[in-house]
Amino acid sequence: MGNHYKFKLSASELESVIANHHNALGADFTEETLKIATTFRTIRPAYEILLIKPDEIKFNFSPGVSRKLDKADELALFVATLGAEASEIIDSFKSDPFAYYAADHLASLYAEALADFVHSKIGLIANDKGYSYSNRYSPGYCGWRVSDQKLLFAAFPDLPCNVALTEGSLMFPVKSVKCRESCLNKLIKEI
Repeated sequence: MGNHYKFKLSASELESVIANHHNALGADFTEETLKIATTFRTIRPAYEILLIKPDEIKFNFSPGVSRKLDKADELALFVATLGAEASEIIDSFKSDPFAYYAADHLASLYAEALADFVHSKIGLIANDKGYSYSNRYSPGYCGWRVSDQKLLFAAFPDLPCNVALTEGSLMFPVKSVKCRESCLNKLIKEI
């Protein structure tokens, strides 16, 4: 098995991820939504990256994904989560439909920002190895069957970031990212 990296975001890294999305929302980001956003400052996102050789796993790639990854020297798999605390925060707003929607939407933005953050870390790993790297792909996108998430999760030596899969291949806790275009990156040596 390849290199396995486990991380929890520091408070400053989390603040950076959150701030980037708050700034992007600009004037549409209401004062009420900002109050809801502050509740997420208590979460401690985590992610794990696993580098493997392509022959270590037999994914059932769609033709489109297969064409993008067929020359990979290594695959970078990752799982990232906002953690169970994010679900608890969202649920705490159930009595107010706007606040509940806003909290859920913010958590989705933060999960995607976390995926971008992890992708940038994979870029650093790739650069250190003298590789270039691809866009992110994951089961459920580009015609790739969602059921392959089971293969992806099975590749990790334990339950990655304490994220589990349901029978239907959904992740728990919610606001976890195995992707959304984000778990699998192609690492290719420059020729």
